[in-house]
Amino acid sequence: MPLCVYLVALEEMIWHSLHWSSMSLPQISVFFLFVLVVLNFLLKRFLPVISFSSGELLMIYVIISATLAFTAHDNMVCLMGVLAHGYKYATPENDWANLFHKYLPQWLVISNPRVAEDFYRGETTFFQSEYVRSWIRPMIAWSFLVCLLFFMLMCINVIIRKQWVENERLAYPIIQIPLEMTSTTSGFFRNKVMWIGFGVAGFISLINGLNFLYPSVPRIPIKEADYDLGTFFTDEPWNSIGSLPIRFYPFLIGLSFLIPLDLTFSTWFFYLFRKGERVFGRIMGFDKIPGYPFLGEQAAGAMMWLCVWALIAGRKHFWAVFKRVIGLKSPIDDSQEPMRYRTATIGLIISFILLMFFGSRWGMSLWLVVAFFGLYFAIATALTRMRAELGPPLHAIVLVNPQLVLISVLGTRRLGTANLTMFALLYWFNRFNRSHPMPHQLESFKISERTGASSKRLVWAMMSAIIFGVVLTFWIYPYTLYIYGASTAGELLGAGWQAYNNLAGWLQYPRTPDYGAITIISGSLLFALFLSWMRMRFVWWPFHPAGYVLGVSSGTIDVYWFALFICWLVKFIVLRHGGVKSYRKVVPFFMGLVVGDFVVGCYWGLMSIIIKVPLYTTWF
Repeated sequence: MPLCVYLVALEEMIWHSLHWSSMSLPQISVFFLFVLVVLNFLLKRFLPVISFSSGELLMIYVIISATLAFTAHDNMVCLMGVLAHGYKYATPENDWANLFHKYLPQWLVISNPRVAEDFYRGETTFFQSEYVRSWIRPMIAWSFLVCLLFFMLMCINVIIRKQWVENERLAYPIIQIPLEMTSTTSGFFRNKVMWIGFGVAGFISLINGLNFLYPSVPRIPIKEADYDLGTFFTDEPWNSIGSLPIRFYPFLIGLSFLIPLDLTFSTWFFYLFRKGERVFGRIMGFDKIPGYPFLGEQAAGAMMWLCVWALIAGRKHFWAVFKRVIGLKSPIDDSQEPMRYRTATIGLIISFILLMFFGSRWGMSLWLVVAFFGLYFAIATALTRMRAELGPPLHAIVLVNPQLVLISVLGTRRLGTANLTMFALLYWFNRFNRSHPMPHQLESFKISERTGASSKRLVWAMMSAIIFGVVLTFWIYPYTLYIYGASTAGELLGAGWQAYNNLAGWLQYPRTPDYGAITIISGSLLFALFLSWMRMRFVWWPFHPAGYVLGVSSGTIDVYWFALFICWLVKFIVLRHGGVKSYRKVVPFFMGLVVGDFVVGCYWGLMSIIIKVPLYTTWF
């Protein structure tokens, strides 16, 4: 864990190149798992007494993935950008000091001018008494919040685990690769088809890495926007389609092939549907309306329905859980669950009370703490459902967060400056929804169910890991940034500017409730309900509300929509003409694409850290 956190600090904050924690299947977790599998092969041959079991290897993968989801790119990396930004970049021109400085809780931010200045300038050491004194209170406060949220998400996962893992038997495509890599019976590393895929992806990454260093080496164009179908649409209204890039990331092709066929189709279809909305808007003149086509609002409504639908589909299970919690006779046995249902429920209630108490101390109204974090947990549940069913390689669902919904429904005047200030300070962990701990936790429970590992011990392992990981992060990240300077960290700066510019905009230009946005959110919720109803009624219905969310909102779907289309087409042909038997024969090739791309890609990432020069990256 210290090594992982330090590598993330250097690679994702300083060099800002290989973002190996922002994927559904974390690249760095797969890389370390591959290294450990190779090491374990040698140990079994020469020192079998200290070799790892498959369960131990998976435990390491689970701990790294679940913990990095909170300590890495879209969470605590962005938190570093919020802590000192409000004071460092306050100027007479933007008038931040008068707008909101008195509403910033001093135990959540870095307000000492010298400490903030040196944080962004660098070329110093964090371990000075003045720096540590300024950081210690924000460290403790934010560490408490991170660990509390992690625990609450864990309690929710305990309650839904049996329904989604055992009753509905959802697909969980993301965990197939780590399970295969650690299996003692599948023969994954003896499969020639897998090594062909590994070789193809590894060779592409190796050649392109050499091209980055030596331009005379020919480049294999797989990710640059060398091919863009949008360039063929130059006339009105078709030019409103914008970019339609064709890219061939090997790992995206490999992971997309594991997605169920109908869900793959839904995702790329609704991506083109989004492009069609723009063309329709140009024809009708709707593109003149600010915010059209309201992609964030569309996705927010559909996400709300995904959460509601998950509750409706599991209503019998949740009713049985409720009876077990209050001591009535229940058909459910929770003796083998990660936690007793009563323990999980009481833990969730006590944690929410703590959240309300500290939220009010930080300046939020009690009712707003309930509304804000209620929406956060609803979105997290919908995202986890999406990962369990669909398993998208990436899910940067932008503009879907509690802030968007609450400001659209209530406006800014009713919320007040103190609440809006907390909205900005809490922006860091619901900004893009890329790396999120809740799906990793549930996938960990699925792994334990598949392997027969103890889920009770898994809970203790993950909770210990998050506490350890957060403490490490709050020392390693400032240590690194005081050396290199936070001003070099582009994504970190971006998170700070977004949070405080949004806050300044809300305060300088107050908003009334946005009834247009409310209509779009409600309409998209009803549309997602229609898609779910049709899926229940007709087996042939190919559209899924999760595909609708990803297609209209995901900031990364532009990158891999074509990979989804190709994988859907290949998978459709294989299943139609070769059946399940042929499909199983070709799956190792696509898994090999993922592992090969990740392993060689991480090699270039590690080399860039060693020689302190940005090198070729397999992603971004």
